[in-house]
Amino acid sequence: MAQMLGSSQQHRRLVFKALLWFTVGGGLLFGAVNFGRGVWVLAGLEITYALFALGLLRIADTTPHLRMWTLLYLFPFFALMTFALLLPSTSFTVFAWIQAIPIICYLLLGLRGGFWMSLGFLSMGVAAFNYRYMVDDSWLNAMVAANVGLSSAAIMMFSHIYERSRVANEARLLELASTDTLTGLANRMKLAEVFQRERSHALRDNNPLSLIILDLDHFKQVNDQFGHGGGDRALRHLAQLLPQRLRDTDLLCRLGGEEFAILLPGADLGQAAERANDLRELLVAQPPDIEGRTQVMTFSAGVATLGEDGQSLDSLLSTADRRMYEAKGGGRNQVVAAGQQYHLAPMSFGR
Repeated sequence: MAQMLGSSQQHRRLVFKALLWFTVGGGLLFGAVNFGRGVWVLAGLEITYALFALGLLRIADTTPHLRMWTLLYLFPFFALMTFALLLPSTSFTVFAWIQAIPIICYLLLGLRGGFWMSLGFLSMGVAAFNYRYMVDDSWLNAMVAANVGLSSAAIMMFSHIYERSRVANEARLLELASTDTLTGLANRMKLAEVFQRERSHALRDNNPLSLIILDLDHFKQVNDQFGHGGGDRALRHLAQLLPQRLRDTDLLCRLGGEEFAILLPGADLGQAAERANDLRELLVAQPPDIEGRTQVMTFSAGVATLGEDGQSLDSLLSTADRRMYEAKGGGRNQVVAAGQQYHLAPMSFGR
């Protein structure tokens, strides 16, 4: 998910760089033309802004403050457009650039920022056009003013609708990419994203952070007896049951097959082991109903905690996974953590 969000940021960098190159070329070209026409002020501003854009190109790929530099670029850029429209020696065709404002804003600033900047500068541009060119009260001028205003509003409206749809589709894709399709739980990618955030909070606030890995016991027998459809129902039952004993801040996710993980912010190793054991007892007390038959189901779990068992998600997964296999080898239907075990089933073999 982080990579997808990063690619969205990279997309804005590419758009910003394209606009900067366009500004360099257009600024130098129009600056030279206006210099030749004797429009000294506008020519000087256009050439100066072209050099400013050239300077921004040197940092556009690397700056961590892309939005700040984008705003610093856009405000004078749009102001220059409006100023050019007001000069008596310029053509009304300058307004064509004013109508590009919504597209530029939404591409570079997103939904909210694009809306407010578009609304402000587009309104200024339409007002400047009417002030400059609507010199009498004829019906023709009224028609021109109406067309200018409505066409500008249409461009802004369509840009807004497109950006809103794009944001909604991107959010939906991110949700699908981070969700297990069978159970509706978070998947490993979501676990990695949330772990990074919770790890930062834990280290900053000196709070514990623990991880449980659990694996259903003898799950192959469920598939052999009821088929994969029955196995899927058993997995969905667990996915719906366990959150009843979890906090809103806990994250239950499916790693794959019959293996699940639970991230527990604020829980130390002992608390996480007790939580895992509580969930184990819950599953024993409320087994799934498959094809009208109650199917006894248990799991084995391993627990690891940030700090004692490593600093990365991979290290915690590795430690918790090893302890889960110790629980399997020790008889199943139990939780294993460093220094503590819950032996709750007789010794048996196989996964």
